[in-house]
Amino acid sequence: MSLTPELIFAMAVAAIAFLAGVLYFRLHPRRTRSVGRVVSRQPANLRFTCKGCSQEFTHSRQTLNAWQKGTRQFFCKACHTKRLHERPPDRSAQVKRR
Repeated sequence: MSLTPELIFAMAVAAIAFLAGVLYFRLHPRRTRSVGRVVSRQPANLRFTCKGCSQEFTHSRQTLNAWQKGTRQFFCKACHTKRLHERPPDRSAQVKRR
């Protein structure tokens, strides 16, 4: 089999097409259904387990808003209030009030 100019040209075109295909698939990965979108706007369950007392409670508007912002651990109203009173006062909040 002799290498004619036509055969060399055909091999070069095939190699360029192959490399272009490989580069295209490397630079453009397959996209999944959740790319670029919010995966879940609401929790799958209507109830959550309190991190403080381990009891189950129904989500409120506040916990749903926190879910949308990315929080995944919640406190019931009683544990949340107790936790707020146990925390030391925030110095930056006092400066802002003046």
